[in-house]
Amino acid sequence: MRNNKFEEISLKKYREWFDSNYEQLHNRSPFHHPAWISAVARGVDFNPYIVGIFEGSGLVAALPGFLTRRGIFKLFGSPLPGTMTSYLGLVGINNFSVEEDFLELEPALEQFFRTQLRSAYCRITLREAPAEYPLHLPSIWSQERPRSYRLDLSPGEEALWMGVKSDCRRNIKRAKREDIEIYPLHDAKLFFNILEDTFRRHGTTSWHKERFFQILLSELVPLDLLWAWGAKYQGETISVGLFFHDEKEMHFISGASSPKYGNLPTSYLLHWHAITEAVKSGLSIFNSEASRIPSVDKFKESFRPDLERRYTLIWAQNYVRNAQRFYKFSSTAWRGLKSKFGHVK
Repeated sequence: MRNNKFEEISLKKYREWFDSNYEQLHNRSPFHHPAWISAVARGVDFNPYIVGIFEGSGLVAALPGFLTRRGIFKLFGSPLPGTMTSYLGLVGINNFSVEEDFLELEPALEQFFRTQLRSAYCRITLREAPAEYPLHLPSIWSQERPRSYRLDLSPGEEALWMGVKSDCRRNIKRAKREDIEIYPLHDAKLFFNILEDTFRRHGTTSWHKERFFQILLSELVPLDLLWAWGAKYQGETISVGLFFHDEKEMHFISGASSPKYGNLPTSYLLHWHAITEAVKSGLSIFNSEASRIPSVDKFKESFRPDLERRYTLIWAQNYVRNAQRFYKFSSTAWRGLKSKFGHVK
């Protein structure tokens, strides 16, 4: 693979290649779907940017991501933080592996970042950490292992029900006794209002605008890539959740509950509903990111998922790292940079 050629390809070309090779694509995830990349890019006002990897004239792999600027910095991420995209990385018609193929591609990829993309910062997050961690990469790369929860759905609904923690089962049963109704949600404004109420309760606001959720619901629900549900109590929607999926796996990407009904276990019922629907649809995995908020992670752990590790590689010029160190403690501008850069060692 040392003779591979790298060049930018259009989202249209990527979509044609993705659709033509869908069944045989290695490392494919729901987030690699062109509809997701297109919708999210417009929702957060980033540019979709696809690095094509060629053998001769044939496109054999792609590195899809997002491109934006923050001040003087040009940033590329596969994905970038703030896109609600858990991971991306290489997807190809050959069997790519982190340890072997990335190490082989790294010199050419780094050269592409420097000369063609002219980026100061690039971030790649993959589904799993390699067995041998960290990889032996040049010092310009840093490596991280963010946590995520992964629930195996293959045992089926009955086994999953018996496997959840006892307090989780009690909360689901209680929500059903309270006649909380789960229904398909199509109102992005309602979703956003409940989300904003939740953020305000914690003294902050959402990074995303209402338009972001309008695009997701209007474009991805009709494609059966997004399940959007609300939980209704006494005629009022008090909890909402978005679950992104393909034919294999489902990801919880966003949700919120009304603080007015914080004593009702609506989130338990909402997530259990998503799990049962995923099982009925033949999906095998339910993913949810670890939040580092103890109460949120305790809730997610009540369904007894496995704690897994993603793998994030960060390529950054020295002046970018120096700028991060300067702004981190001395400027409120760091909040904006941090939301796009993430945590860089």
